[in-house]
Amino acid sequence: MKFTNILLWVQENKLSEKFYKKLGFEVIVSTDEYSEVKLGYLYIVLVNMRDEEEFNSDSLSGVKGKGMYIYIQVDDVDVEYRHQLKKGLVPASEPRNWSWGNREFILKDPDGYKLCFWNTVGKS
Repeated sequence: MKFTNILLWVQENKLSEKFYKKLGFEVIVSTDEYSEVKLGYLYIVLVNMRDEEEFNSDSLSGVKGKGMYIYIQVDDVDVEYRHQLKKGLVPASEPRNWSWGNREFILKDPDGYKLCFWNTVGKS
């Protein structure tokens, strides 16, 4: 068994694709229905929401990614935070130290999925 990818239901895959590309993800596949992006070993498939019966309870649900965070480790959280601001992206939180030893900030994608940029406090 092995982990292969995360699938995210999105309003518009081309918009999400641009967002992830701006973050530094590589676009692997781009069609009118879905995109696949990659960062290191992390693959995310961005699929346009569909109203077919098999998919509509997931794809058309109101809140996307509730309770789910995609963690992306960086060398320096504060540098990454400033870097995202310079790109014109608006993080949902400022860098913060947490009791579990991480320094983190959250950035939401166009559909509200949460990306957590983190590193261990005291390490670069």
